[in-house]
Amino acid sequence: NVEKGKDHLYKRLGESAGISQLIDSLYNIALMDARIKDFLTEHKDRIKAAQTIYIVEMLGGPKSYKGKELPEIHKNLNINDYHFDAFMADFA
Repeated sequence: NVEKGKDHLYKRLGESAGISQLIDSLYNIALMDARIKDFLTEHKDRIKAAQTIYIVEMLGGPKSYKGKELPEIHKNLNINDYHFDAFMADFA
């Protein structure tokens, strides 16, 4: 992930610690969002931990995500574009 500058965003966000803080801030908002909070509340800590690892990797950090593929995780949750858009709006 670090060849040819692919880790630039990872570094700019403060590496793993900074991304973890970003995810904490996101969840402070998302857990109050009536559109999506029911998807996140029950397994909040596990979801946050896996999502942090996944995003660290996607932004150029160390490859350590060993979870299921995203389509498999979401397939029985009835999450649709509306919920994804709500989550991304909270992220912004």
